[in-house]
Amino acid sequence: MVQANGLATRALILLAMMAGPCGAAERQFSCKGQLIRGANPDVQPKPIDMNVTLGERSKLSLKTGEGAVLAPRTISDNKIQLKFATKEFVGEYFHYTGDLFLIYPSGQLSRFNCSRT
Repeated sequence: MVQANGLATRALILLAMMAGPCGAAERQFSCKGQLIRGANPDVQPKPIDMNVTLGERSKLSLKTGEGAVLAPRTISDNKIQLKFATKEFVGEYFHYTGDLFLIYPSGQLSRFNCSRT
């Protein structure tokens, strides 16, 4: 009986976590990170700041620290991951951890950690 109650409690917590990312109309995030795999290993990467807005129906906009605004197209969006693309990179955002990865055709990889603003 105790095992059944524990299992039911864990299932409810999991359901509550999975329902979270789908409910908000528009969410804004501040993301900080850096290039973690660059073309030249001798060059020390500098920090990158980015603001991300997730709107309804997978609408997404990115504003870089330099002020450039990008409107990527959404490839897929589910409870775990949002995948999108621009001409410069493919992005993968993980709803539960707040991790954002930008993968460039050159093989470079940027990693960001995002938090709600």
